[in-house]
Amino acid sequence: MRVRKGNVRDWPFIFALGKVGIPDSISPWRKQPMEETLNYREVILKGFWTWIQQSGSVVFIVEVPIEEEKSSSDTKKTQPIGYLVLHTSSREELTGVFQGWVMDFGVLPEWRGKGAGRVLLEAAEDHCREQGVPYLGLAVSSHNVKALRLYEKFGFAEERKLMVKSLD
Repeated sequence: MRVRKGNVRDWPFIFALGKVGIPDSISPWRKQPMEETLNYREVILKGFWTWIQQSGSVVFIVEVPIEEEKSSSDTKKTQPIGYLVLHTSSREELTGVFQGWVMDFGVLPEWRGKGAGRVLLEAAEDHCREQGVPYLGLAVSSHNVKALRLYEKFGFAEERKLMVKSLD
């Protein structure tokens, strides 16, 4: 498993995977039909690569070698299994302190719990340190227990709570 910086050739993978994790991330408080949610997510994703480029954000791709029969080529083929989009010039909303912010993060379901998320977070942390960015933040749905466990194991701590009330 290795991590590399992503580029525009990774966009189809990011676009497809960016919709896969939505059911795990949606709050149970939001009663919108999943089809509407996925349509909304697709609209957001359509402009995401342009935003990534314009904002100076960085994409990390985690990939694994593809097992092939003996090949005449010395170059090993790889398969992407996850991505992380890091915005390094974000400002914390109350203090104005610069921080990195994980804008989007996804791992193929069959690779979750096998270290892909960990290596992506390590790459994001290393990049922030290299850039002199003192903090790394992210947002996660409070019911996404697997993601919460990963982030807490990685040293993230709850700083604020985002609250919602249904007005139905």
